[in-house]
Amino acid sequence: MKTVDVETAAEALLFMLRDRGIQYLFANPGTDAAPLIEAFARLKALGRPAPIPVVAPHEMCAVSMAHGYAMVTGRPAAVFVHVSVGTANAAAGIMNASRQGVPMIVMAGRNPIFEKGAVGARDRRIHWAQESFDQAAMIREYIKWDYELRDFAQLDIVVDRAMALAKTHPQGPVYLTLPRERLSARQKEFSFSRTNRFDTEASTQADSASVERAASLLEKAERPLVLASHLGRDPGAVADLVRLAEEWALPVVESFPFSVNFPADNPSHLGYSVDPYLADADLVIAVEADVPWIPSRTGPGVQVPVVQIARDPLYGRYPIRGFPLDVALAGDPALSLSALRECLTDRKDHHAKRLSDRAVLCGKLHRDAVESSRKRAEAEAGRAPISMNWLSRCLGEAAGEDVVFLNEYDLKVDQLGLRRPGSYFGSPAVSGLGWGFGAAIGAKLGAPEKTIVCALGDGAYLFSNPVACHLACTANDAPVLVVVFNNRSWNAVREAVRDVAPDGWAVSNKDFPLVSLEPSPRYERIAEDCGGFGERVENPAEVPAAIQRGLREVRENGRSALLNVICASS
Repeated sequence: MKTVDVETAAEALLFMLRDRGIQYLFANPGTDAAPLIEAFARLKALGRPAPIPVVAPHEMCAVSMAHGYAMVTGRPAAVFVHVSVGTANAAAGIMNASRQGVPMIVMAGRNPIFEKGAVGARDRRIHWAQESFDQAAMIREYIKWDYELRDFAQLDIVVDRAMALAKTHPQGPVYLTLPRERLSARQKEFSFSRTNRFDTEASTQADSASVERAASLLEKAERPLVLASHLGRDPGAVADLVRLAEEWALPVVESFPFSVNFPADNPSHLGYSVDPYLADADLVIAVEADVPWIPSRTGPGVQVPVVQIARDPLYGRYPIRGFPLDVALAGDPALSLSALRECLTDRKDHHAKRLSDRAVLCGKLHRDAVESSRKRAEAEAGRAPISMNWLSRCLGEAAGEDVVFLNEYDLKVDQLGLRRPGSYFGSPAVSGLGWGFGAAIGAKLGAPEKTIVCALGDGAYLFSNPVACHLACTANDAPVLVVVFNNRSWNAVREAVRDVAPDGWAVSNKDFPLVSLEPSPRYERIAEDCGGFGERVENPAEVPAAIQRGLREVRENGRSALLNVICASS
């Protein structure tokens, strides 16, 4: 056991969080944070360890920063928000973290319990109106566990349990409520175990019978197709998929990728759309793909077997999901892919000619896909307003080995030439808008040696509470390059109208109410007013040079930059 001298439960909480590996506490405080602020000040004055306090002027920014930090480091992040109202503001960010499997400890103050007679009791008018009957209820569907701290004596168990549950697969956010009186409780010493005894590093592996069934299907398939979406959260698993694909000449499509699941320069990589290949496949292997295809648009043949490889192939947290599941390899995808490859080791030589022919075809399709993307961008290079394909192409060509892209919608991933796992993260599937900017700041704090490039639609930029995010960049010395793909509209909403009513009044009259975001603000001036660099880009010929200027500000001058790029509306 460790025993340390403390004055309050808040101090013990901070000390233990730091001991358990929490580097930063991303916070948007309220009156409930008073004991934490006092504890931070005392620990700093005494030179004692604590998480680094990171102020975020809005809860969506705070939770997204924690998301970005956990995303690039693979370690749990901690965030503090203000009671019920702060939790409400943080809800979309918590939803994002939940659906993306991000390990996060979300702590919220709990309105003071007592009206008088205790340190931390109610002393503001808000302390009556802010109280909820069940504060965690508003987010319980999207968290793995919630608990209210009831006594100092259980603090060590509560913290360790929260950490262990957030890290245990499937990973996700947990939620602690912390009454102000409990945090203010006086205590002379605090004892806790030297290690988290609830931690489990055990990885589950698919059963051998399921692996054998999947191997048999793969061995017989003439036109197999692999789809991957979230595998890249584990870089080691990407290497396992590459080995399997190369040995068995498997075409791989990154379907709605959240991460780099397969190197784009590998001859087996066939791009980012299943549409050209899915209908012809005689076997589909979906790897960590919650939505491998859109059934209303495409799908494999009815009799085509589907193998799903995922920690939870049923995606039990999704209320409804009807994708076929003929063979499930449940557990750690890296272990499942390795086991599948091992099971097939002695069979490869019997199919040498077929595999050789398939490898040649894959190579041709790969080259065609790469060339098609290049031609599309170059054909649009001179267009004004600026083409999103051209802007994406220029960003991909400017990126060095140190760049990590974060994409909230409009960055065209096929133009980037992504090869390294961890060099790209896409928008969370639940689409709690406003994630990207805050996540970029957290990513920079988690990987300070990297250059973080955050691509946002103008709608996503507005949702991010941009002033709060720009301020957080400057205040926390976390420079990032923000590229706003400014098409002055909700492009996804316009496209949805076209899908639902392709011959309707809106399309026919080119009249889309509620879609416009005009008059468009001068977003670059917001960046400048917050101490950063800002530039408006309207000429497509100026795009490469503008990107270099933005990167130079971030890399050499150490300040954030924003490029407000005026793009075509669709």
